[in-house]
Amino acid sequence: MASDYVIEMLHITKEFPGIKANDDITLQLKRGEIHALLGENGAGKSTLMSVLFGLYQAEQGTIKKDGKEVQIKDPNDANRLGIGMVHQHFRLVSNYTVTENIILGMGKNNSIETINLSNLSYEGTGVAISNSTITINKQGTYYFTGTLAEGNIVVNAGDDDNVVLVFENANITCTTTAVINGVNAKNIIINVKAGSSNTFTDSTSYTVFTEDDEPNATIFSKTDLMINGKGTLIVNANYDDGIVSKDDLVITNANIQITSADDGIRGKDSVDIKNATITINAKGDGIKSTNDTDTSKGYVLIDNSKITINAESDGIQAETILNTSNSNLTITTTGDTSSEDVSSKGLKAGKEITINSGNISISSTDDTIHSNYFIIINGGNLELSSKDDGIHADTDVIINGGNIDITKSYEGIEAAYIEINDGEVSIVASDDGLNASDGSGDTNFWGRQESFNTNTNVQLVINGGNIYVNASGDGLDSNGTMTQTGGDVIVAGTQNNGNGALDYDSTFNITGGSLIVYGATGMWQNPSTTSSQYSLCFSASGKAGDKIEIKDSNGNTVESFTTDKAYNAILISNSKLQKGTTYTLYVNGSESSSLELTSIVTSTISGNGMGGGMMQGGGRR
Repeated sequence: MASDYVIEMLHITKEFPGIKANDDITLQLKRGEIHALLGENGAGKSTLMSVLFGLYQAEQGTIKKDGKEVQIKDPNDANRLGIGMVHQHFRLVSNYTVTENIILGMGKNNSIETINLSNLSYEGTGVAISNSTITINKQGTYYFTGTLAEGNIVVNAGDDDNVVLVFENANITCTTTAVINGVNAKNIIINVKAGSSNTFTDSTSYTVFTEDDEPNATIFSKTDLMINGKGTLIVNANYDDGIVSKDDLVITNANIQITSADDGIRGKDSVDIKNATITINAKGDGIKSTNDTDTSKGYVLIDNSKITINAESDGIQAETILNTSNSNLTITTTGDTSSEDVSSKGLKAGKEITINSGNISISSTDDTIHSNYFIIINGGNLELSSKDDGIHADTDVIINGGNIDITKSYEGIEAAYIEINDGEVSIVASDDGLNASDGSGDTNFWGRQESFNTNTNVQLVINGGNIYVNASGDGLDSNGTMTQTGGDVIVAGTQNNGNGALDYDSTFNITGGSLIVYGATGMWQNPSTTSSQYSLCFSASGKAGDKIEIKDSNGNTVESFTTDKAYNAILISNSKLQKGTTYTLYVNGSESSSLELTSIVTSTISGNGMGGGMMQGGGRR
């Protein structure tokens, strides 16, 4: 069984005459992690790293690589293990990135082999050239420059070899197969030199064989692939995909532009993008990870990156987990979703989507954000426009913060369990605004749910935040229960008497926060009488743009707002309401009606609505 740790330094002790620089230090590093060692000068940080790199030998302790104990007697041993070190001060190569400084030492004997593509001139070892095909067969760092009008690069090195390909103003066209074909190596690293522009172009057809894992991308690798460097990489994928790794794909500090006949970027096991700028125009998916056999794989991680995607299928798709932080994502999907077999979602995951921060703008013909399990939004600015659902999860949607603006949707937010704890949420929906549903019930010809079974496990919970819902169907809808303990909620409800501004099948208990609801009365429901906070409902008709004020008997305003559509009833609930007090409704400054608050729910409308409604649920799963 593979170890969870890439590097382990266990109980390391390093002594100098009269000084114990490291005393029983243990450091464990998992794949994808970034650790920082902090301390004053002389604390032993550099000493510990020098032990890892083989510059010093520890008096005690062991070092493990991928779970196996290794002996690092010198930097050459470290290099062979894929361990590099960027030294401080004058030991750095000026104007090189951290990654570029590291890869300088990754070739055996610290050598860099140079290949001029314009005339395929080469002197050195580790390279074979035949019929414009450049084959790399040994670990090392290989530097490419110039133009190759017809040809490609094949990496076929040893199982433990790390191969680094450095490109500076390199332009390669291949009409028969992948421009870069990674057949075998431990790791393949593509470095794009800062300040350079590089273009890789393939043809509309490949000459392939019948074996598995034949190349189907302009840049293709059967092994782990890393792309970095601050130069520009342009990928013209005319045959199929742009960049593919059959294992893990890591992109850091890169500027990549992809035009692809199918998917833009695909890493089977994972896609990890950090500090990158990426533009993708794809006939298929923009970015995806597809491993569905290993539960620890199939994820997409995006951090501190700027990504623009125009795709006919999904924008970003993860088989398991999709996590984004501190990134600017602009995604447009344009696929024809009239068929159930077509998916054209913005963000899509098989298990979990977590959005921590950043700016996300999505316009999609399918759901803008979709998970087969749950979605967690902790922060960020989200502007979402969808011809289907704005945010859809089969199980849970939990919003802990952020600014979420769903400007267009069929259903705004849909899940079996919806919980809003904080944030700014604005929803415009042609059907339901917030819809808590488990999807059970009958479907019509179009795949929409016509009816739902009442389920007490289905919940809409509002604990905080500022929430605005403008819905042509149901405003707040639950096929189970609804609960509000806090937050400020405004529901501009339907003008269709076949739906209700509030629609719940079990109970709607209000214990805190504020609630404003207005709309048609045909399916009107009031909050449950089991609530602990008072609610007041007036029968009143008016139009969009009306200024509404509700005052107590002393003339104090307990609520005020402006309507966004016509209405036949107005309901408010907040902590200012007191039993035994008479409240007066003013419309545009004129007294409309008065009502004494005599019970938890005091209403001039009986609430003849039916839980479940006529047009609930829906969307493609």
